[in-house]
Amino acid sequence: MAGLKHESESTYLRATLLGLGLLLVLRIGFLVASPLNLYADEAQYWRWGETLDWGYYSKPPMIAWVIHAVTSVFGNGEWAVRLAAPFLHTIGAVFLFLLGRAMYDARTGMFAAFGYALMPAVILSSAVISTDGVLMPFWCAGLYAFWRLRSGEGRWASAVGLGVAVGAGFLSKYAMLYFLIGVGLTLVLDKDTRKALVSWRGLAALLVAAAIFAPHMAWNAANDFKTVSHTVDNANLDGDLFHPAHAVDFLVDQMGVFGPISLISLVFGLFVMRRSDAGLMGRDRWLLCFVVPVLVIILVQAVLSRANANWAVTAWPAASVLVAAWLIRAQPNRSLWFWIAGLTFVALLLAPDLGLWLRVLIGAAIAGSMIVYGHFQAYRPAGLLWTSLTAHAVLAAFFVTVALLPAHMSTELGFDNAQKRTRGWDIAAADVFQKAAELGATSVLVDEREVWHGLDYYARDRSVPLLSWRRYGVPKSFSESVPLAPPLDEKVLVVSLHAEMRPMLRSDFNTFDSTGEIVIPLGTRGNGCPITRRFHLYLASGFAPDLHDDAWEKRHAGQSEFPSPPCPAPQDQ
Repeated sequence: MAGLKHESESTYLRATLLGLGLLLVLRIGFLVASPLNLYADEAQYWRWGETLDWGYYSKPPMIAWVIHAVTSVFGNGEWAVRLAAPFLHTIGAVFLFLLGRAMYDARTGMFAAFGYALMPAVILSSAVISTDGVLMPFWCAGLYAFWRLRSGEGRWASAVGLGVAVGAGFLSKYAMLYFLIGVGLTLVLDKDTRKALVSWRGLAALLVAAAIFAPHMAWNAANDFKTVSHTVDNANLDGDLFHPAHAVDFLVDQMGVFGPISLISLVFGLFVMRRSDAGLMGRDRWLLCFVVPVLVIILVQAVLSRANANWAVTAWPAASVLVAAWLIRAQPNRSLWFWIAGLTFVALLLAPDLGLWLRVLIGAAIAGSMIVYGHFQAYRPAGLLWTSLTAHAVLAAFFVTVALLPAHMSTELGFDNAQKRTRGWDIAAADVFQKAAELGATSVLVDEREVWHGLDYYARDRSVPLLSWRRYGVPKSFSESVPLAPPLDEKVLVVSLHAEMRPMLRSDFNTFDSTGEIVIPLGTRGNGCPITRRFHLYLASGFAPDLHDDAWEKRHAGQSEFPSPPCPAPQDQ
C-alpha cells in the first residue's frame, strides 16, 4: 500500500513539474515575441535597477535587484526586463505543490499548483514585471516553511527558511505584513503553531527575518522614511470615508483576480466544512488565517476609500490549496455546479473591454459547457477543478492571442483601449528627442510621471536631460526627484500631456512659446473615437516658479490651453 501511495505521489509530482515547465516555456516565448511596450511602473522599476540600493522612492528594493540581475546578463530589452516574472511565479507554484502535498496529498498539491499558475492575475503578472510577482514566491515559500516548522519537520532548516522567506518578502512588498497577521492568528487558534513558534526555532526565524529586513529600514530612516510614507499615502484615507458601493466593485474584481469558479468554490467551502473532520478542519483553519484577514482588511479599505484589485492578491496562494482540498473531498452536488455556472455567467457579463453580445456569448458558452461537463462527471465537485483550469487556460490563450494580434485586428475586435498603456512609448521617445535636437534644447520637461518613465526607458541613450515638472513644489513621485534648475532652464522643450496644467506650467517660466504637437496614435475605441497620446510642445526659458500654494492653484482653476479636440459624433464621421 505504501508503495502504491509513493508511486501515486511521484506521478502527481511529475505531472506538476511537466505542466509547470511547459507553461514556463510558453510564457518565455510570449515575452520574446510580445510587441507590447513597458508600461510606466515597469519602466520605473527598470530605472531603479540601474542603481542598486536598499530602497527606492515608493517600493522596497527586491524588484530592482531582480531586474538588475537579469538585464546585466541579457541586456535592457523589454523581454529581459520582464523575464524574471514567469520564473518567479513558477517557483511559487512549486512551493504550493509542496504545501498541498504536505498538508493533504500530492493530488491536492498538483491542483493547487496549477490553480495558482493559471489564476487570471498570475496569467497577467507572468507577462509583466511587478512587485506582486516578486513577492509571491517568498509568500508561498513562507507558507510551506511555516507549515513544516509547525509540523515538526525540517526543524532548524524550516525555521531559517521561514525567516528568509519573510525577510525577503518584506524586501519585495510591504504586503508581507499580512503574512505576519496570519501567523498571529495561527498562534491564537492552533496549539501546534504555538509550540513551534514559542521556541528557540521561532526566535531564530524572527531574527533571520529581522536581519534581512533591517538594512532596508536603516535606508528608510536615512531617507525620511519616504518608502513607508508613500505606502501610507496609498491608503488615501482623507475625505469621505464611506463608499459601500466599492465593496461590490472589490468582490467583482476578485472574480477577475482569482477566477469566478475558484472564488465561488471558496465561498462554498466556507459553508460546507464539517466539524466531524477535525484533523482536516485544523489544517483548513490554519490556511484560512492567510486568506480571510487579507480579504477583510482590503474590503474595509475599499469601503473607506478605494482598493486596487491586486491589493488582495496575497490571499489567493493559500486559497488555491484550500479550494483544491475542499473540492477533492466534497460529495457530489448538482446545485453547486448550477450555482457556479450561473454566477460565472454573471461575472463574465461584467468583463471590461468587450462588447455586450460578446460577453453574453462567452458567458453562455462557458456556463453551458460547465453544466454539460458536470452531468458527465456525476456532479462531483472535483470536476470543477478541471473546469476552472480549462477556463483559465483558454483565458491565457486568449490573452496571448490578443497581445500578438496585428494592430488592425486588435482595432476591429475592440481591444485597443485595454492595451493603450503599453503602446507608442518608443515612437513618442524618438519624436520628442528628435524635436529636442532640432531646437537645440538644454532639457526636456514633462508634466506626467507615466510620460517621464515611458520616455526615460525608450530614450535611455539620450544626451539631453529628462525632467518632470513639480506641480506641488516638492517631489510627489520618483520622476520628480531631480528639479529643474539653471543652466538646464536656458532652452527647455516642455512636453505637456495635460491641457489643464499648461497655464500652470506657463506661470513658472519667463518665456513660454508654443511650438506644435506630437500625436501618437494608439488605436480606436469601441465607439469609433481614436485613442491618441497627444503632447503639446513649448519652448521655454527662465524657470522662475511662483509659490505653488492654494492661492496659486485657485488662480489657475478651470484654465486650459490647447485642449484635445472632441471626438466627432458617429453621424459626423
